[in-house]
Amino acid sequence: MNKVKILSAISLLGLVSIANVEAVQVKVTITNNASAGGVALTPVWVGFHNGSYDSYNSGVVASSQLQSLAEDGNSASLAANFAANGSLIATSTVASGNRVQGSIGSAPIAAGSTVSAVFDLSGTLDNQYLSYASMVLPSSDYFIANENPFAHSLEDLFSNGHSVSFNIGVNGTINDAGTEVNDFSSSAGNGLFAGLPPMQAGPNIGADENGVVHTVDSAYGDFLNTPSNFDLSSFDFNSNTLYPKGLATVTISAVPVPATAWFMMSGLLGLVSFSRKSEKS
Repeated sequence: MNKVKILSAISLLGLVSIANVEAVQVKVTITNNASAGGVALTPVWVGFHNGSYDSYNSGVVASSQLQSLAEDGNSASLAANFAANGSLIATSTVASGNRVQGSIGSAPIAAGSTVSAVFDLSGTLDNQYLSYASMVLPSSDYFIANENPFAHSLEDLFSNGHSVSFNIGVNGTINDAGTEVNDFSSSAGNGLFAGLPPMQAGPNIGADENGVVHTVDSAYGDFLNTPSNFDLSSFDFNSNTLYPKGLATVTISAVPVPATAWFMMSGLLGLVSFSRKSEKS
């Protein structure tokens, strides 16, 4: 075998090695921690970034993108902002690096259910932090998201291959967007629970509240038109007894390198070894 072929094999081996070192495929798993009859979540939007994405601040009027998510579970405009190097709090675009995003779950994530999705990351600072956002069902404009863009780092996963796990929607962190009056007659997700009015006919149909983002102190305590004799106890997400691990648990783990990649590497190593023997003979 000539030297050109040997060099080509070595170069290809190097590319495979670099890809394995730098790129990382991760699996994000989300489990709704509620017991039967408890609240549900809309498909969870997740975004991997370098710390440059801020989705909301408490005490501030919600952005239109956050309003769409909190009132209707629609993350499309939020995702578009993320893809355009935006930040829902910053007034201009920021240096975003190579962002990666997606939605986990294709339907409301019911109590006790688990959903997951796989993402291809660079394994660098570009993707070191995770942001998430999801609407709580049923509600008019309840949502969960991380206010601090640096709250969830994947540094340990990238460096050591360890999994990262944390609870979301824990007591005192569920938010009311302050954009729509809390009213069961116009809230989203009603159809998932027997005894509530029919589901809303379309997006953004509730009365405007003109408030600011704030944490929910009394779950459903201020809702209008609560059906008579309807038991709200299973919805009390601020109860440490009912929701000791919050609304959901997120686990992020590295996906093992496929066996075919190792076979390819082994074959290339054998090819280089054979080439050296051929040169000596």
